[in-house]
Amino acid sequence: MKPKVLVDPHGYAQTEDLARLGQVVEVVEPTEHLSEPAFIEALAGCEGVIRLGGRLPELTRAVFEGAPDLRIAGVSGDRFGTGIDLAAARECGVLAVDTDNIASAAPVAEWDLALMLLCLRNGAGVYRQMMAGEEQWARAGNDDFVHGELTGKKVGLVGCGHVGQRLVELLSPFRVDLRVADSYLSEEVAAELGIVRGSLDEVLQHADILVVQVPHTPKTEKMIGARELDLLGRGRILINCCRGPVVDYDELTQRLTRGELIAGLDVFDPEPLPKDSRLRHLPNAFVSPHVAWYAPETFGRYFSIMVDEFVRFFNGEGLRFELTQRMVDIRHGRI
Repeated sequence: MKPKVLVDPHGYAQTEDLARLGQVVEVVEPTEHLSEPAFIEALAGCEGVIRLGGRLPELTRAVFEGAPDLRIAGVSGDRFGTGIDLAAARECGVLAVDTDNIASAAPVAEWDLALMLLCLRNGAGVYRQMMAGEEQWARAGNDDFVHGELTGKKVGLVGCGHVGQRLVELLSPFRVDLRVADSYLSEEVAAELGIVRGSLDEVLQHADILVVQVPHTPKTEKMIGARELDLLGRGRILINCCRGPVVDYDELTQRLTRGELIAGLDVFDPEPLPKDSRLRHLPNAFVSPHVAWYAPETFGRYFSIMVDEFVRFFNGEGLRFELTQRMVDIRHGRI
């Protein structure tokens, strides 16, 4: 007899993934939005629950204590632990999985790479020249900055989670000289990817191109400020596709206005970018409206990767993307 799993997939779930999950478990889908008591009732006899859509309430202590058969819970976009009581889950012997960040890692890493290439050719300035009919043959207007091809450049990466690790893979054919600053990166992953590590200051001083790819936490708030931009130095390129508040945008805008840097920016502080922001008009800033994550054809991956995890679990294999208390504590700046 197959174990039962209550599944509320989002609208992008593929039928083949539901069928694949159904080969291992008995899939039960709610037909309406459930209150907490109805949710607890629906979990009777269920060993798993997947909460990606909007029909199930949060996974509170009352839910875990009222569902004694539950062994694994899948959630989406909850790396801050706001929709799941992880302490209660742990006490009740329930593992938690969140695959949200993994699913969106590929498109974000690709946009990081795209902005690096654009900024090396002064894409923002060249586009403005073309639109104004003022372009010059073989003149990108960035002779005083890091420019040209990416191959062989010195790249600094701040933050090497799922997005950063995918970016490392994408950079491999360019044979860049890469340095990575990430105190949470395991030695095993660093060795597997051939990463050379350094402190934040060492990475800043190394980089021709600096890519910032950390989550926004109390510890990363404005981690790239005046001092850090001084260490990066003039004529360099800065890329930010993670979260706006990790960079001091007032300081960065001043540097860009003075023509000291070229930047590729997909996120801002505040968001949306104010209509009167100078960043919209600076020829050395290529800006996009927080679109790095947006690749609709990948949306089904959120559920597909979750199915992978549940299949592993019910086949007696280890999880790859368990949501742990340590991960939540990191996001809240507690460690």
